[in-house]
Amino acid sequence: MVMKFFRKKKNARIILWITAILIIPGFLIWGVGISGGGRTRYLAATVNREGITQREYYQQLNQVEQNYRRFFGDRFDEIARNLNLEKAVLEELIREKLLTQQVRRRHIRVTDSEVIEAIKSDPAFRDEQGKFSQDKFSRIIAQIPPEELSKIEEDTRHRLLQQKLKQDVVAEGNLKVTDQEVKDYLEKNKGSKADEEQVRKMLLWQKEEKYFHDWYEQIRQKAKVTVYMNLPQPAPVASSASRATSPETSVTPASPPAKK
Repeated sequence: MVMKFFRKKKNARIILWITAILIIPGFLIWGVGISGGGRTRYLAATVNREGITQREYYQQLNQVEQNYRRFFGDRFDEIARNLNLEKAVLEELIREKLLTQQVRRRHIRVTDSEVIEAIKSDPAFRDEQGKFSQDKFSRIIAQIPPEELSKIEEDTRHRLLQQKLKQDVVAEGNLKVTDQEVKDYLEKNKGSKADEEQVRKMLLWQKEEKYFHDWYEQIRQKAKVTVYMNLPQPAPVASSASRATSPETSVTPASPPAKK
């Protein structure tokens, strides 16, 4: 068990919530299965017959709203009227569910040692020279309660699984960047200080992102998604054509708000 490895480390103090923020890479929601129609009243949606509970949904919505409030301050209420945070949060949970299903379908695994190494690579465990400090790692880990350590382990494992999924999907595209593409980019961006190798890596990254995005859109379109909530709509801008999603209908894809 990964926790047993961590629990061998002792001493020192650090504020727990700061450590958690440094280590836990954002929010990651794992789905739960469902059976029977009676439970739908507790669900926000189902994705290929797997449920997203209303509790998951409202917890995530609350977290997103808090993040927006911290960023926009007193302007949040005004800005929120033109945002569709409710739909964006639900769509992100649907995305997490679909990706988790793909991980299972492809039999992707992450070992305990991979989880440990990923956590140890966090900047929180580096010394003044930017190198990993075993002493700092031991002192910080020793102060984290078991339940928090389990949560860190779970979230890290989830993140690594999705990274492996993305690598797996992108590899299927056999993507390459030609010399001509590099030459064309440099010709169009003569003021760029990037060398050919940097440009090649950047162009490949763009291709990989687009390939994965297009792959996910295909998965999303094929998925059987049922929404059991009436989601509020943002204030109309140009027309009132949009309408609230009604129960037992599929929600259309909506990109989450850009992270600041």
